[in-house]
Amino acid sequence: MGYQTVMNVPSVHTYALAKNLYDSIVPIRGRSPEIRPLGNRRDADSYWVRMEGEDVVFMLYKSAVITYKPDGGVVLTPDSYSTVSTHQFFHRVLGVGANASRQVTVITLGDKRYTIRGKDTLTLKLVGGNWQCVEGAKTQFSWHLNRQGANNVRARYKEFATYFKGVVNLRTEDFTHHYGNTQYKGVAVSLQELQTAFGVEISETANPTLYPHNDPDKIIGHMRYMHEQPQRQFNYGTQRAKEYQEGIDRFMELIKSDQPEDTKHLNFYKGALAVLMSGDRLYLRGQDDSTYIVKANPIVKALDTVLLKAHAKEVLVRKELPLGSVSKGAYDRWLPEQV
Repeated sequence: MGYQTVMNVPSVHTYALAKNLYDSIVPIRGRSPEIRPLGNRRDADSYWVRMEGEDVVFMLYKSAVITYKPDGGVVLTPDSYSTVSTHQFFHRVLGVGANASRQVTVITLGDKRYTIRGKDTLTLKLVGGNWQCVEGAKTQFSWHLNRQGANNVRARYKEFATYFKGVVNLRTEDFTHHYGNTQYKGVAVSLQELQTAFGVEISETANPTLYPHNDPDKIIGHMRYMHEQPQRQFNYGTQRAKEYQEGIDRFMELIKSDQPEDTKHLNFYKGALAVLMSGDRLYLRGQDDSTYIVKANPIVKALDTVLLKAHAKEVLVRKELPLGSVSKGAYDRWLPEQV
């Protein structure tokens, strides 16, 4: 099952061709219900064809994903499986563009794009040699940044943002990566600095390699999920929504301006370290295992994204897209439950 096997499945664009193909295929002997394979017979359990009344149905495993109607309509559904194999099947059989976007199937017809979610369907017809969507197109929406709302949030945290920028400017150093002698500007943070700032207590008998004492991600806790960094192994779906919210709530408490002056500096310091340690790190040959280096140039801008994402409901507005358009997804992950 995969690209090599799906390439043995024939391309079929009309009901007549689909019906002739069904009639010409010899069923697999001894199988009940009857299975007529598409492509190689050894792939019969992956790709096969059956009749449902007058309809010709192309099957992917046990899912009826393409249905040819006598009136010329071709009905597509991923049957809740927005997967690579489903999209390869659509592309191979019908020649349409197919891909996944935020666990939704996107079908591309020329300059138009349509989504199919879950068990929804999309009906196409071949008109003048080109596929057109005739039924099932869903209205799509996209999130856009509201400038006034964004500026209000930035003003609320201006004191910390200024403090953080100063920390980065003061501590930025030049580093050379061993691959190609690439030059980077970075900020170094030591494990001891983290332990001291966050009050990590290590007894004299503690194992020096034991969590959470020597793990910076454990020290800053769920605040490590504040950035949109795929390499930080964070799934921005519902699986980690709770952890993200706990971390961002803790972070916001540290960086708010309206807190007692006698604790503000230490809290700002902790907040700055959390932003740095959850950012994009550099790994250099010969680097001390207890020192972490964060890329300096993108980190200040990353803080702005953290603040705006934390207040997504204040800074984003939802706009309807023209039919045949799909959101580019720039802000969709900020409010995934409302996409």
